[in-house]
Amino acid sequence: MGFISGLKGLFKKPIFVFIISLFTITWILIIVNSYLLNPSIHSFILMFGGGLLIFNLIFLFISLFKNLDKINKWFYIIVFIVAIALGIFFSTSIFSTTFISVFLILLNVNIFFTAFFAFKLCMDSSTKVDDYLYKSKSSRKVTRVIEFLVFGFLVLWFFRLTVIFFSYTSLPLFLAVINILQTLFWINVVLMIIVLIRLIITKKLSAYITLFFLFTFFYALYIFFDLLYGIFFSTATGDPTHVIVSFVIDAFLFLYILGTVYDKIEFIQDKLKVFRVDTIALFLITMKIYVQVSRIGAIIVPVDVQILQAQVLFIIFVFFNLIFGMYSILAHKSKKSKR
Repeated sequence: MGFISGLKGLFKKPIFVFIISLFTITWILIIVNSYLLNPSIHSFILMFGGGLLIFNLIFLFISLFKNLDKINKWFYIIVFIVAIALGIFFSTSIFSTTFISVFLILLNVNIFFTAFFAFKLCMDSSTKVDDYLYKSKSSRKVTRVIEFLVFGFLVLWFFRLTVIFFSYTSLPLFLAVINILQTLFWINVVLMIIVLIRLIITKKLSAYITLFFLFTFFYALYIFFDLLYGIFFSTATGDPTHVIVSFVIDAFLFLYILGTVYDKIEFIQDKLKVFRVDTIALFLITMKIYVQVSRIGAIIVPVDVQILQAQVLFIIFVFFNLIFGMYSILAHKSKKSKR
């Protein structure tokens, strides 16, 4: 898979191994503290997270003008010590409400990247399954028709069960979820019509589309349950289950984004003359550090804003589904096996 080769290239660079390792430790401490609610751990996260943020910002700026591979390792150590000292000194202000505009900007950028790469992961996974089934010339028609029908049935079944589940209550939030799911369903109908038109004209079936629908449906459910669980349970009880599940999914998406970006290193450097791929990777990591650490800082995100964030994430995700989904249906060609 492309993102795995991209991650291999990323982790060949010591600075990214260093930064991602420290960020992972910080992220795990955030999870632990969501259960323990220990003031000492809380303070340490703000100080250490602030230092790590400053460290990233310094090298983000440097990467605009200099190749990071050519920088002496001692310089990294000196900058890190200085950054940690600044993080300790400014720990009460870096993640305070005075930086709410910065938080909102980075949060929205994070939402955009998450929605786009979540869509891309759904699309890449479904097309790879379809390409695998296409390899066998003797059974490709049968297996791909079965793929199309089975996953199509599962999508309809899961949609029906979910709508029934959310229909048991008249809570406005649950009714909003039903409306959003109906929107996703009709987007899928539009894409299915395009698939059928393409089948009639070209005699080629985009069999992967129903598996794609299934993946996007599950991701939409993740958005809903992450929001609902956070509002009704996690915030009040400190229950770590929601935080751990969110961490696993969020961390995987984060690594997928970094791996995908680094897998396209030659394309990015050819198209974006000013920005190196290291600069983009550092920006993504810096954004993620700020958003994650800010969640335990003085910035308290109201429930209404959380709902709006989930809606924006879903809208962007659905937009990518519609626009790039249509493009993929028209452009995708199954990979034949080499004989």
